[in-house]
Amino acid sequence: MGYPSRRGILSGGLLLTMAVAAGGVGYRGWERGALGSLTGGPAFEPWQEWLTGAYHGPLALVAAAVLAASPHNSQPWRFRVEPDRIQIRADLSRALGPLDPFRRELHIGLGCAIENLMVAARSRAFDPVLTLLPDPVTEPNLVAQVELASPLGGPPVAGPHMAAIVDRHTHRGRYDTARPLPQAVHDVLAACVDDSQTWLELFPAKGDRGRDFVAATVAATEQIVADNGMRQASQAWFRQCRADVDAHRDGISVIASGEPGLNIRMAMALPDFDEARVGQYWIDATRDVHCATAPVFGLIGVRLPRDRRDLLAAGQLWQRLHLEATAQGVAMQPLNQMMEMVDRERQFSRPPEMAERLAAVTGDPGWTTVFAFRAGYATTPALPSPRRGVTLVTEQIQVG
Repeated sequence: MGYPSRRGILSGGLLLTMAVAAGGVGYRGWERGALGSLTGGPAFEPWQEWLTGAYHGPLALVAAAVLAASPHNSQPWRFRVEPDRIQIRADLSRALGPLDPFRRELHIGLGCAIENLMVAARSRAFDPVLTLLPDPVTEPNLVAQVELASPLGGPPVAGPHMAAIVDRHTHRGRYDTARPLPQAVHDVLAACVDDSQTWLELFPAKGDRGRDFVAATVAATEQIVADNGMRQASQAWFRQCRADVDAHRDGISVIASGEPGLNIRMAMALPDFDEARVGQYWIDATRDVHCATAPVFGLIGVRLPRDRRDLLAAGQLWQRLHLEATAQGVAMQPLNQMMEMVDRERQFSRPPEMAERLAAVTGDPGWTTVFAFRAGYATTPALPSPRRGVTLVTEQIQVG
């Protein structure tokens, strides 16, 4: 008897699917880790370590940083920790290759980690001083340095962004199309822009601009899946069973699909999909879930898209937005397929077809969009993604 597809499970008809699959899914589910806790074990311990305050001093700030967003959950960071200073370095072994040939997304992910670290530092009464790219010539992978002045005194003050660090998760499931974001939420998100080098635009999915965004995003997803190098690079970060999640502690899996728990368990119990089937699922989900159920899309732009400082600042803004959205009960998910295809066109000097479509959606020649996302009220809770913990990404230096 054949097994049902993950798409069938995740898109409906669950009871019928269960009846068809009942003969073999039970054993296979146990074998593939679908029957225990979905978010237990070492791959998810960093979330609990943050909740329980397992680390103190500068290491506590790194514990916040490792919970930040990153492209494909690649976590491209390393930390060097001294009593009064933390350095954040790019881990180029975790770059996305053909999906990110100019490391735009890598630097945005590093910016996310920087923002979480700064939020934690301020909330723990430090007076952090951030320097981006402190030595770009001799240490190009050193993307940021945070000097930690002595604590300011008084008890730590956990603001809303600090409280949201542990609850912020990318939500890839369905959003409630009948529940628009109120103007008050638009206003607090707009207030997250705190410099002149980054730009934020929110616009409704229902409208000409939203329809153009959807059409271009779906087309870009199809082009990525049709590109052997990009498809393989994406597949390399897809974890299909619990053993893969536990072994790598990174990447994207069905656990973070935003689907109800029983659907996730059923999907995890199935045999691994090949690249073509995973790619088709991505296209279908982009068209039928991510774009079809989003009430609002958003763009983040910069003045100088090839300037690493601007990309780091864009990452800080994305993390700030996501923390604020979490505090407001709003779900978010990146939708960066257009930008990935723009980079691919540039890499091979192809005609700028997707670049022109992106520019039309951006609508302002003074800004270049480097990040896109959707926002709305989710219909199911989001589960955390696996993480590499503090000890796996940190070099601790004792100064005597």
